[in-house]
Amino acid sequence: MRSLSARIGLELLGSFSLAYAVVTSFALHAAPDLGTFLSIGLALAFLIHLFGRSSGAHFNPSVSLMFFGQKTLADPTGFWANLLAFFGYALAQTVGIWLGFHTRPFLPPTGPFGLRATLVEVSMSLALFWLIHAWSEEGRICPEARPLSGFVVGAALTCLLFLGCADSVGIFNPAFTFAFIGLGAHGLGQIMVLQLLAGVVMIFAPKPMTAKTKS
Repeated sequence: MRSLSARIGLELLGSFSLAYAVVTSFALHAAPDLGTFLSIGLALAFLIHLFGRSSGAHFNPSVSLMFFGQKTLADPTGFWANLLAFFGYALAQTVGIWLGFHTRPFLPPTGPFGLRATLVEVSMSLALFWLIHAWSEEGRICPEARPLSGFVVGAALTCLLFLGCADSVGIFNPAFTFAFIGLGAHGLGQIMVLQLLAGVVMIFAPKPMTAKTKS
């Protein structure tokens, strides 16, 4: 396993790349459509295959929070080592995504979300985090342990973005939400808190039986 500082650096680079892919996908389409969401899903799949073995390819503080609670972020897996790793990952992800969204003009979603949109956002975040939980191994979304993990998570993100666009939701990432607030979006504070709470809930989710056997 790489050193913590190296993994944090890779998380920053991967998070920046993901945010840049999102900005570019929206810039290439006059209005968000299936092509937009497919581009983002493919970008995530590629980044998981590129970074999954080294940093874990979290790119999301809620995902890192889930792995922190499961004590799989650091080696050795002590509380303080995992806590340090979580703060390092979360900071790197937030900075990387912030920088990525400032590479070109981007109009963030506007709030406040109504009750329906909030429930859809939280439900879809839980679904995505559960899938990541099921397809991860020792705190990593790792194609080496699960060769299809990048494809599965990327495809799931594409589907959730497409389904969520009707309710103007589909963020699933508190670092994205924080960047949107920095870009002038209003009414997203509660969404960021709920996204983090979704990561906490997944700490206690059991692994599916099929996910317990290594590939």
